[in-house]
Amino acid sequence: MINTITVPATEVDLLQKQVDGINSQYHDYNKLHLSIDKTGQFIQISYTNDKEVEAPLTSWLDMEQVGTYLENYKQMFCLDPNRIDRFFEMDEATAILPIDWLRPTRKRPKGIANGFIYMRQAYQGLIPRRKSISIRPNRTEIDLFDIVDGNSTYFVAKQIGMKSLPVKC
Repeated sequence: MINTITVPATEVDLLQKQVDGINSQYHDYNKLHLSIDKTGQFIQISYTNDKEVEAPLTSWLDMEQVGTYLENYKQMFCLDPNRIDRFFEMDEATAILPIDWLRPTRKRPKGIANGFIYMRQAYQGLIPRRKSISIRPNRTEIDLFDIVDGNSTYFVAKQIGMKSLPVKC
């Protein structure tokens, strides 16, 4: 009898959380998936594109290799929600508000999809950084602000996990 070591479920759960975090970075892009081989020893990373075509990204890897691959993937393709300076023009006059204090005034799916592309390009330095969100005081709720310009950017920021945004009144 061959002695096989199976991948522990808790470790797979941790890897799946990493994959879920990576997938949350994308709007209409590839989605990563983990597959465990029949012996339960190895994991393969594949993706599904926007046309629902699935393809492998890796061969069968052991746990350590999967972890390393996912970390490298995140560094190459994911956005750091804590680095708002990489997304937005910032100067000493820029105010930073918690995202929970902001209220969108409209939601356009196409605008959000485009906003995601622009945010990614700004982060990568391919286009100029985005302007701050334009706001006005909310008429009914004290300490909350309505978004005048930047609604799509707000939705993208929430999706990638930003906790605060630069604003202008």
